[in-house]
Amino acid sequence: MMRFLQLCFGLLLFVSVSYGQTMLGMEAMPASAFTKWIASTPKAYEGVYHFGESEAESDFVLVVSGGIVTAQIRSGEWATKPERWRKVYQTLTNVRIVGNKFYSKETEGDFVLFTSDGKKTYGLRIGKPWSGSVARGQLEVGAGIGSFSTYYEGTYPQASYQVLKPADLSKYTKEQLALMRNEVFARYGYAFSRNEQMRRYFTKKEWYQVEKVALDLVLTPIEKKNLLTIQAAEAQAGLAK
Repeated sequence: MMRFLQLCFGLLLFVSVSYGQTMLGMEAMPASAFTKWIASTPKAYEGVYHFGESEAESDFVLVVSGGIVTAQIRSGEWATKPERWRKVYQTLTNVRIVGNKFYSKETEGDFVLFTSDGKKTYGLRIGKPWSGSVARGQLEVGAGIGSFSTYYEGTYPQASYQVLKPADLSKYTKEQLALMRNEVFARYGYAFSRNEQMRRYFTKKEWYQVEKVALDLVLTPIEKKNLLTIQAAEAQAGLAK
């Protein structure tokens, strides 16, 4: 009975908040500005959504591949020694899509359509915003900004957004597979302190920036699965020589 009452209260709270203001950057938008975005499959919601403005901005990337759904937030903060803009990642857990609703342990929301700058825009409206610029009780919407090419950098970005199969990797050499595997780590700023070859290789890349990062916390389920698949392909390629 208590559990039922808690669920009812949570639903009422969500409904009351959903009909309040929604922030698009610094602009407050009424609930009437949004309509449901109903897609035929969860795959249609895949992509990058941009939230906030200036120092409060972040990108939310949603990946649907091979029956796995992952979500990750990339924001930033000013760091010193040296002074620079540091990328910060948060990989969400227990991610799922039901109808046009998005759920995770950390936040939840729904997929919507709205007009921005005179154009129809696809977006994700969040009921538990992570942005510090959004007041308590407000919702925040992120606008879809395009494909994964705007988010994943490197030569082998598919290792982060597509569940790879052994057949997908058969065309690569052992050396290429090693670069593909380590590029996943490099995108998060892994230092390669014990791998001089990879450190020299990625240091030459404009997008590479060394960060202190706990890879076990930021790697997505798709990336973890792919790393094992790539590693097995490396071993197979080595035997083929």
